[in-house]
Amino acid sequence: MSQLLRIKCPSCGQVVDVPGNGTCAKCKNPLVLPEEGVIQMYRMGNPLGMAVGFGIYLNDIPMGHLANSESIRIPVSYGHYKVHMTHGMSRKCVDAEFDVTPQERFIYLKAHIKPGFWANTVVIEKVAGETMPPL
Repeated sequence: MSQLLRIKCPSCGQVVDVPGNGTCAKCKNPLVLPEEGVIQMYRMGNPLGMAVGFGIYLNDIPMGHLANSESIRIPVSYGHYKVHMTHGMSRKCVDAEFDVTPQERFIYLKAHIKPGFWANTVVIEKVAGETMPPL
């Protein structure tokens, strides 16, 4: 499980996991993390052994990969967000949309695969923080 924060470098566009403010490993420019809110995501493990991870898109911006049974935290500014995830060749997803506000600064999401006839669908559910696994 990750205790790092995931951020997209504003200079080079590289998605990096960092412990806090610092420099980008690729371009060495400073990274300043938004401090208004946090989106925490957990990719639920699959009891059938399908250990495929998910590609993450935050407002259509690629934010890297979320491995099986992995948690990440993405610092964000206040605003409206849509989270979309993909797996393998499939882009079928039940997206999560929400607002990060001063009243709701922390958003908790769990993602899992719902088996289907032709293709599996990624389902993203907004949950209470106490249902999340520890980081």
